[in-house]
Order: sequence, then structure tokens, then C-alpha cells
Amino acid sequence: MTVAIRTCGWTAMVWLAIVCSLPKAWAGEGGSATRTWRVALVQFDAVPEQPERNLTEMERLARQAVSHGARLVMFHEGTLTDYTPKLNELAERVPDGPACQRMASLARQLRCFISFGLSEREGDRFYITQVFFGPEGLVHCYRKAWLWREEKDQGYRNEHARYDPGPGPERFTIDGIVAACFICADGEAPRCIQRAKALRPQLVFFPNNRGGLPDFPVFGARAKEIGAPMLVTNRVGKSWMHDCKGGCVAFDAQGNVLAKANREGREEVLMVDLAIPAAVGSEKMPLKRDHRRHHPHDTQRVLETDQSKARSSPWHLNALEGLVEWGLHVLTELPWRNSDATHPTH
Repeated sequence: MTVAIRTCGWTAMVWLAIVCSLPKAWAGEGGSATRTWRVALVQFDAVPEQPERNLTEMERLARQAVSHGARLVMFHEGTLTDYTPKLNELAERVPDGPACQRMASLARQLRCFISFGLSEREGDRFYITQVFFGPEGLVHCYRKAWLWREEKDQGYRNEHARYDPGPGPERFTIDGIVAACFICADGEAPRCIQRAKALRPQLVFFPNNRGGLPDFPVFGARAKEIGAPMLVTNRVGKSWMHDCKGGCVAFDAQGNVLAKANREGREEVLMVDLAIPAAVGSEKMPLKRDHRRHHPHDTQRVLETDQSKARSSPWHLNALEGLVEWGLHVLTELPWRNSDATHPTH
């Protein structure tokens, strides 16, 4: 009997130690602590309708960024082929297309996250898409919702004539960070900003493909309204007849400029050490799995979602506190004995 009681007591002590350590670990990963995340915002000249050439440049620049400690490498809208009327030829499926597979392999090899833009094809529909790949495969696929109208269609930029609209910003997790994404003209739509704000992200991705970006206060106000740091990318070089000046920039949650690249059209990899604030209200905003994708890495995405929810939900901490109280009760109520019977008998 003494052996059984002592065993129960030691078991309770072990469980108590584990339980007491969990809240501290969870708080450090996804609680109140601010996390620093190094990102690389890349501006380069992606040549229209030359995906192989552009992929080679993307790989070179991604390797360069990761060698300087980047955890995420982000490219601009339409990185792969720029604007093109040849969607039947150049649009590809996500995540099984050749460019997606190549970038997924690179992210796996470098143990980093890579985001780039492409024209996506699904069935008879075409989308302006920003994809996010990580060491475990596809993380998120965002489809542009508020398509640009360009009646003259210079440089094939009348998106409304060729593409289908996506559903708008969605909440997803990347490397344990709750995020949202929207693309270029999306950011001009008040409804897009309202929806992004309602998602309560820790970070916003905002890829662009335009001649030049507006003055900093314009996009800074978007970041401040949403209440999250915002990463902005833009291309340089020639997009058909359009001369693009770049100007990648990172804003904090108050809309202040954290770092900025040149706006003179030169290639640049902008390195940013980003302070990620704790998620707000994540227990009320469950992360959604993208049911449009059937991919072997979907399981990892679901696990990341569940882990993120668990780390940030107060009821988990309440349950842990209850377990702590139970463990203390067991330890104080057990009839401890100073017996020599410390080993099991046969």
C-alpha cells in the first residue's frame, strides 16, 4: 500500500511540474511576448512572360536573403510572368504547377518561407494569386478580390477583363504568426481594409505591381487602421511599357516606417527585423483551412492552426490553473509515510 501511495505521489509531482511549465512555454511562443522575425522584401526586374528566367532570379535573391538570416522572403505581385494575355499558356495550378513546386523545394531546402505572385489557373478560372510556401509545403494561397479596371489595357493591366475575383482577405498562420494578405488594388478598397482589420492579424502582407507607390502616410494609414505591421513589396524595371520604381517598405502597427528600399528603380533586398505583437482575440477567430487545396502538407497547416489556437486561448490557461490546484490538493492530502518500502516487490 505504501508503494502505491508513494507512486501516486511522485506521479502527481511529475504531472504538476509539466502542467506548471506549459503556461510559461505557451506564453513565450504565442502569448504576450513580442517576437522578432527577420524578413526580406525583394524588388527586382521580373521580365514579362519569362517564367524560367524569373525563377532563376528569384532563387538567387532568396538564397542571398536567407544567407543574411531572413526567415521569410517576399516578392511582388505577379512575380512569375508579370501581366500577360497568355493565361492559357502561362497560368499554373497551385500548388502543383512547376513554379510552385520549384519554390516549394527551395523553401524546404533553405528552411525558410517564400512568398511570390503568379497567375493561377483552377479549372476554367484565372486568378491573380500570392502564394506562401514554407519548409513543410504550401502555407497559404491568396486570390486578389478587387480587380483593377484599365480600359486602355496598356501592358495588359485590365485585370477585370481576364481574371476572376477571389474571396478577399482570410486569416492564416505562417511560422506561428497570424497573418492576412491582400494585393495591390485590393488595398484601395475600403471594404478590403475593413475585412482585414476584422481578422485581427499580427502581420499583413501587401504585394504590389505598379509604377510607383504612394507617399508613405497613405499606406501607413492602412497599417494603422488594421492595427498590425504591414509588409509592402513592389517591382522594379519594365512591365511592358510601364517603368516601375520599386519602393518596398515595412510599417509598424502605428503606421510608422520601419525600413524602406530605394524608389529609383534599382534592385534591392530590404532586410527588416520585425517586432510581431501578440495576437488579439484569436480565440474568437478560428483559422480556416483552405478547402480548395488538396495537398500532402495540408495536415501540417491544420496542426499549425490548432497549435496557434491552443497557445492563444484563455480557456486553456484556465484549465491548466485548475489542474495545478488539483495537483497541489493531491500533494497536500496524500498520507505520506517514511517507509523503507521504496521498491516494488515481486
